[in-house]
Amino acid sequence: MTGRQPLSLRLTLLLVIALAFGLRLFRLDYQELRGDEAFGYFFSLRPFGEIVRATLELKEPHPVGSYFAEKVWLGLAGHSEFGLRFLSVWFGVLAVALLYRLARRLGLGVAPARLGMLLLAVSPYAVWHSQDARMYTLSLAMTVASTLLALEVLHRQRWPAWLAYIVVSLLALHTHYYAAFILLAQNVFVLSTAVLARRGAVALRWSVAQGLLAVGYAPWLWRARSILVDYGGNGDSPGLGAMIRRSLGAFAVGQSMPRDQQAWFALLAGLLILLGAARLVLGTSQERRAAWLLLLYLGLPLGATWASALNRPIFNERYLVAASPAFYLLLAMGLVSGAPAVLPSLPGSVGVTPALAWRARHFANGALLVAVVAGMGVSLTRAYTDPAYSKTRGWRLLVSALDRFAAGIPVEQVRLAQNYPDPTLWYYYTGPVAHLVLPPGAHDVAGADREVGALVAARVHRVILPLQPAESWDDRGLAQAALVNAFALVGETRVGRWPLQVYARIDPAEMVPVRATFQNGLTLAAAAIRPSAGHGAAVPGGVVIVHLRWDGRPEALAGSEKLFLHLLDATGTLVAQADPFLSPADITSPVTSYGIFLPDTLAPGTYHLVAGLYDPAQPGSPRLLTAAGADAIEMGVVRVTGAPLPPEGLRSPAAGRGLGPAPAGAAH
Repeated sequence: MTGRQPLSLRLTLLLVIALAFGLRLFRLDYQELRGDEAFGYFFSLRPFGEIVRATLELKEPHPVGSYFAEKVWLGLAGHSEFGLRFLSVWFGVLAVALLYRLARRLGLGVAPARLGMLLLAVSPYAVWHSQDARMYTLSLAMTVASTLLALEVLHRQRWPAWLAYIVVSLLALHTHYYAAFILLAQNVFVLSTAVLARRGAVALRWSVAQGLLAVGYAPWLWRARSILVDYGGNGDSPGLGAMIRRSLGAFAVGQSMPRDQQAWFALLAGLLILLGAARLVLGTSQERRAAWLLLLYLGLPLGATWASALNRPIFNERYLVAASPAFYLLLAMGLVSGAPAVLPSLPGSVGVTPALAWRARHFANGALLVAVVAGMGVSLTRAYTDPAYSKTRGWRLLVSALDRFAAGIPVEQVRLAQNYPDPTLWYYYTGPVAHLVLPPGAHDVAGADREVGALVAARVHRVILPLQPAESWDDRGLAQAALVNAFALVGETRVGRWPLQVYARIDPAEMVPVRATFQNGLTLAAAAIRPSAGHGAAVPGGVVIVHLRWDGRPEALAGSEKLFLHLLDATGTLVAQADPFLSPADITSPVTSYGIFLPDTLAPGTYHLVAGLYDPAQPGSPRLLTAAGADAIEMGVVRVTGAPLPPEGLRSPAAGRGLGPAPAGAAH
């Protein structure tokens, strides 16, 4: 590309870049961080030297370049979701601009270069990664820049360009290991074309540059060799056909579509890139070289990624991001030249006029383009708005529930627990309550018991546990099993995608005598309410925990009795309740604990808690009277204050929060 570009072309390119920026900026912080984004955030909070050490010690399957970049960026932009993801936006837009330059350097015409740039700008696959606080758009931009500089050095043979190529390629390798597949494609292209053209000097200079690259990268590669060899993978191992279908489908319309619909777009895209490649192969010598490079650029990374996954589950569509520019350029060539290839010259043979044939070809081209862009638009809309395809899992909602359920008792007496060390929760939760992981290591039964023993020793009264599927960490309910050895499960509710469990315990010495005897001979001996007047205040949507101790013979129970715990307002209206069956184990236990979940709309004020027994198996569910003739026992007063606490996730997380235990290779 030489000379000054026409104003109309420059305006068009500017509009496409603005479109790319707008699509990537739209709702940038609407969706919550996913686990890998939070992992990268906490990883980047470490000092630079610690990032290197942790990468090697934890066998983090990505090099340190993106974490270094994110650390510097966070110091400038802050720690919000918007700030965290904006770095990916910037590199995603940069990749769009660089793609046009790459297309023109390859000798492609203005039309396919602009169209390829537009396709990358609106691609749901590219937009998704540009809104993801990970290394993938950095890898995309660096590998496009590396390939563009490779063509520049072959064309100009100037040492500043060679130096820039080596530096950018090293940055790409330190951003994602699979950037090596792009460099492999460059090497096959340069050396094969140099041999065919008998340009030995070019091959020699290129080999020297690759040697310098190898020397610069070898120290890191040697230190990280065990990571590359031992990493077990966090994807799958598809067959060749499935790999091609999934890769082309992801590039064409992203992953916000059902697999069957995605497959049709993969087929359409596959046909179009074959047409685009054929058009280049049948063109000029420069176009044939462009076809060779683009086919290597696309095919080698896909093939190498697939081959690396044959013996371990390591295939994932996101790892293919560096190969996507070749896909969009070949797709653009197919869309520009597809109709003439499908509709050959018709005039004269079937009585079709040249004008009509021209209209038919352009109509077909337009229809193909509309089909592709419409598919992208549907997928992009789903990624923005459809919870089934979005990243959002409900972390903000969960954090709000954790705040409510922890309210009303001293901070040192409550803990938040996880049965899997997902760091996302600790990005969103910025409250004062300490947290722990149960079990502390993968499948660590003894460690879970030790942690619970430490909670008892610290006089912790309440543990809140959101359950997360964790086959790789806790596949047998170890967290729950350890907790019930010392705590009572007082209730479970659903918050977003999580079953949220509340566990409680109390020192019997803290309970207050009640001494109310029922007509069946059972005596409610002592009780404690947390929170209650004199022991903190509950909040709407929170939980009140009632601890009871019974005296009497279990045989006194008929087997159908229920305990009622009713919270009443000043008018005696029931506002919240718990009505569990009373079992012989409740009678013999030193303490039996129950949870009353409060409505979110409960008004602030003072409420009375009453308790009693009734028998739903009897007609009319009669209450059992006490020896004094009462049908209920006044237990105490519960104070409710304030409005429901706002989700902590709506505020920026505190800088510098430490990273809890994390499994090796947790990030993708």
